[in-house]
Amino acid sequence: MRVGMEPLSFVSSALAGQLLKRLGRLTGDRAQELNLLRDEFGDPDELVRFYVEPHMQERNPSARRRNGFHPAPRQPAFALLNRFLDGGQPRSRDGSHQMFLLAEAGAGKTSLLLMVKLMQLAGFWPNGCRCELFRLGRDSLAQIAAVDGKSDTILLLDGLNEDCAARNRIGGRLLELLEAGWDFRRVIIACRTHFFPDVISVPSGHLIIRGLAGYNCPVLHLSPLDDRQVQELVRRRLSWSGSGYLGLQSFGAAKQRTRALQLLDQIEELRQRPLLLQQIETLLEAADERRHWNCYTLYEVLLKHWLERKLRALQEQHQTGVRLPERAEMFNACVRVARWLEEQCCQEIAEKALWELLCEDANTCWLDRFEPDHCSLFCKTSERTFRFRHPTFREFLLAYALVNDRQPLPFLVRATDQLVRFLELAGGMDPHRCRLDFSGFNLLRYADCHGTLFFWQDQLSRKGGRPPLAGPEMVILPGGRFRMGDIAGQGPENAHPAHEVELDSFGIGRCPVTFADFDEFCLSTGRARPKDEGWGRDRRPVINVSWQDATDYCEWLTRQTGRNYRLPTEAEWEYACRAGSNAAYCFGDDEEQLDRWAWHVRNSDRQTQPVGGREPNAWGLHDMHGNVWEWCGDWYAKDFYTAHPLRNPAGAEQGAGRVLRGGSWDSSAKFVSSYFRFCLSPGLRIVRAGFRVALGG
Repeated sequence: MRVGMEPLSFVSSALAGQLLKRLGRLTGDRAQELNLLRDEFGDPDELVRFYVEPHMQERNPSARRRNGFHPAPRQPAFALLNRFLDGGQPRSRDGSHQMFLLAEAGAGKTSLLLMVKLMQLAGFWPNGCRCELFRLGRDSLAQIAAVDGKSDTILLLDGLNEDCAARNRIGGRLLELLEAGWDFRRVIIACRTHFFPDVISVPSGHLIIRGLAGYNCPVLHLSPLDDRQVQELVRRRLSWSGSGYLGLQSFGAAKQRTRALQLLDQIEELRQRPLLLQQIETLLEAADERRHWNCYTLYEVLLKHWLERKLRALQEQHQTGVRLPERAEMFNACVRVARWLEEQCCQEIAEKALWELLCEDANTCWLDRFEPDHCSLFCKTSERTFRFRHPTFREFLLAYALVNDRQPLPFLVRATDQLVRFLELAGGMDPHRCRLDFSGFNLLRYADCHGTLFFWQDQLSRKGGRPPLAGPEMVILPGGRFRMGDIAGQGPENAHPAHEVELDSFGIGRCPVTFADFDEFCLSTGRARPKDEGWGRDRRPVINVSWQDATDYCEWLTRQTGRNYRLPTEAEWEYACRAGSNAAYCFGDDEEQLDRWAWHVRNSDRQTQPVGGREPNAWGLHDMHGNVWEWCGDWYAKDFYTAHPLRNPAGAEQGAGRVLRGGSWDSSAKFVSSYFRFCLSPGLRIVRAGFRVALGG
């Protein structure tokens, strides 16, 4: 900002009422530019008419959903943008004039950038300031380089998560875009939160982007709409005099708004996504037909109603006797378009290519009369190309095709956060895991965002041309807060005091590492296999391994997979063991029930037993109580609980031993509790100790 001067205004809610009129009066080059925006980003009139200014915040709003954490402060988006856009280029080339705008799918990133551009196009910006808005793609660097007057230009780049040049190389693409944007006055790059690198807090309190050392780019997140914003958006949608929604004529706008807000109480997903709220008329039409709502069924309803509306339009346009497509035919056509776009890694399809793609139906007469409206699934440009109105529609169609096994896909579909969410809500991920490409998929962020468990298993390469081997089964746990230590106050001194701990999302093995797992590591690295004491190998937990052996195994997994495998911290281990329980065991306090969950001194036959033979805890984890003591990553300190960090504690800085948890096959009940702590020298190998792996961090 210019010191000692009033800040410049680039975008303002007070000007929104005049914006529509000004856009309607544009002529010449500006009118042509408006038409290009309409082709690329949708109907500006529709956007302006119903737009409600969102809020933004510095921290990821998904944290607000976890165990009552306090949300980050929210501020009006336009005020924050005006402060960022004001002023010239910074003196230091540290990236501070280039901002990243993050949000979940359908939260309004594109709409916000388009509103900024429309304000400039309508002449509301300060004199001498220019603006360019591009959708990121293969030609973006050339487009950016061709812009004249960069030092006076605000550059807006949308859809980093849809940019084919960023697939599986997000860090490299970010560096290219930041370098290309050095000479611009300001740059804003929009991206789905899930695809963006981790934003971490450094000791100074500042947030930095992992992998972008030396850059000081600000990062802002769009906040979910609050109650006032939701009510305002619903009011605008259902009060518009041009609405064709017949319910308004029968019941009145006020009654329909009441019905809409009641529907919102059933569908939390709508509050997160202005994209879906914009379709409230269609959802009200379907409200009586549907009782179970989630993100998957929302898109299913929107798709079916869009197809029915198009069929009615076709019936009015065509003469009697002309065979029109069935809804199933139109649906299959949409699936083929989604598949083609995914396979070609592009966002739109030319009309000629569309005809060729669908010619096998021999019933494509509806295409030549295809005219999208604001509720349509597709947009059609002035150059007669087609694109889905939003990427999530394509993701839904791909998920629907996978779930229903329609037109089996001959390629791996890129796993996006939204596609995976659709599959989970439609019945689960497991049947479809082998048909997805998880390169670049952020497991921990997905679990954190949706507050859900996510099951994962990496594939490991093997020597001698042998087929790949499945790695340890992992359960990705959403972060949260819990009470750590001896909550009842009856345990050993080193488990006191019980205290609150906050953890980020992480993954942990469903079972302890087995001999089968560890033997593969030994074969791959040429090291000696640990002894099994004659009890058997295969699915029995590996024993006679030191803390260093366990760490070496984790490092080998990391090299094999590119993911950060490690030993769990003591806090992570207890959080996973408890699985939401405040009792001594994951199932409660009754020791008489212990045999169902644990191999211990009373039932183990004085030896280890194959993993997974006892009941899992509430999060699907086996053998957290008994079978083998499990190495943790922490140094042990007896009094660590008296002066612990609240967030992600990682144990003492040094010590004589490493922590072990969980008890073993010859432990009595108190030693296999959730809170009991033990330690050994990290070089020792004993018949009672093994480990399980963690993921992330």
